[in-house]
Amino acid sequence: MKIIGIVGSPRKGGNTEILVEKILSGAKEAGLDVEIFKLNELNIHPCQGCNFCQENGRCKQQDDMQKIYDAMYSADALVVGSPIYMSYITAQTKIFLDRLYALLKIGEGPRIPAGKRCVLVYTQGGGTDGQKVMEELSMFFKDALGMDIKAIIGANNLNPIGAVNERKDVLERAFEVGKEIVKG
Repeated sequence: MKIIGIVGSPRKGGNTEILVEKILSGAKEAGLDVEIFKLNELNIHPCQGCNFCQENGRCKQQDDMQKIYDAMYSADALVVGSPIYMSYITAQTKIFLDRLYALLKIGEGPRIPAGKRCVLVYTQGGGTDGQKVMEELSMFFKDALGMDIKAIIGANNLNPIGAVNERKDVLERAFEVGKEIVKG
């Protein structure tokens, strides 16, 4: 079984990356193969709205998103993490989400196998809307891609890099979710 992690943070070693990696380490301990994609380090272009994917079953653009598409087809579970910037996900995460349009056939449903598990991760420096943003985002993964949302993990007051390391409760929950992600 395989789980992939998507890190939508521009900060290397940031709190979102730490949480996604903690989930993946729990999954690895449970015997799963893991792979991580750090969006800020990849060459992914914005969706062009050309609808090539709707007619041809694949995105016309040839960039690093192709690696993520391949991984998503073969994975049993997906972990998507983003910091909350200006009351929403990061630009890197938004480009990734827009490009998932290629995995849908409008009027027919997802092109990837249904029933994949999904965990959403957020970190936020302040405010209280991170959980709400992820709850809204979970509807996309559930309704559009047919994924089973297993958990939303995150916390506020995590602005300094590494601040999540002081939140043992959040780290422990992330690790446990990783261990349990593919269980019924």
